[in-house]
Amino acid sequence: MSEVSVTQDSVQVPTGTTVDWRGVRVYLALAFGLAWAVEGTALARGVRFTSLTLGTTALLASVMFAPAIAAFIVRRFVTRAGFATAGLRRGPWRPYLVVWIGVPLLIAGIYALTLLFGLGRFDPTLEQLFARMREMAHGQPIPALPPPPVFAAILFAQALTLGVLVTSVFTFGEEFGWTGYLLVQLLPLGRWRAALIYGALWGLWHAPIIAGGYNYPGYPVIGAVMMCCLTIAFALTQTALRLRSDSVLLTSFFHASINTQGLGILSMLVAGVSPIFGGVTGVVGIVTFLALGVWLLARTPESLARRVTSG
Repeated sequence: MSEVSVTQDSVQVPTGTTVDWRGVRVYLALAFGLAWAVEGTALARGVRFTSLTLGTTALLASVMFAPAIAAFIVRRFVTRAGFATAGLRRGPWRPYLVVWIGVPLLIAGIYALTLLFGLGRFDPTLEQLFARMREMAHGQPIPALPPPPVFAAILFAQALTLGVLVTSVFTFGEEFGWTGYLLVQLLPLGRWRAALIYGALWGLWHAPIIAGGYNYPGYPVIGAVMMCCLTIAFALTQTALRLRSDSVLLTSFFHASINTQGLGILSMLVAGVSPIFGGVTGVVGIVTFLALGVWLLARTPESLARRVTSG
């Protein structure tokens, strides 16, 4: 039987590696502190995230780098563990292709289920999108656009190419912290427990912007709970991808694919969706991603955790 020993700042587990609780505490303090300070200041000044503007979009994009900054500081200056276990490698290319094709299909399936359950209505006119564009234009005339079907095809192609690549830069800011550091530190607890813990913390990290109307407008409290459920569902798949590829670039690409598709043209084709029940953020999306994550992680050998934690 493997021995289990407990010290003040680390826990020895049967895998032979340790959870550096000191590093985890400092990381969480920095990741939450940096993000919540910026977001809290914005909320105190009356900024809300229900309908994004260029300014609020830039603010949210900048905050995405808080986990990366926290992880860099901890790895470089606090634990001095270096970056061997950070997953700074591309890994095999096939998972990227699966994510690139699979995520849009999954998002399309989620909105198809949303329509099937009567939680939204099909809107081929893209009125949601045009209303948002008019709002962002602040009364200025909107340039002539192609017919809705052509415009939708252009936006979908953009999301699959330049959109997902640019978004990957910003999601790397989160993933270098969450799956590049925190998940790795928690893996000695077992891949399931590590995914659940980091996923819940990742969701809680979003609490200020949820309170400001992001993702769940009108639901500041239950929205925060729903966000934790959603990020746990994502975290199960992210953990499987991280273990299989040993690459934080792949988890960044998966995260970017969800963002570009979940907030993109596929969501605009379905109007009147409740953020609590339908779409990616609602029960339909959470259950779908939860099923995917459980299936993938169950098929991922526990032994791969040793490769990730050893660098």
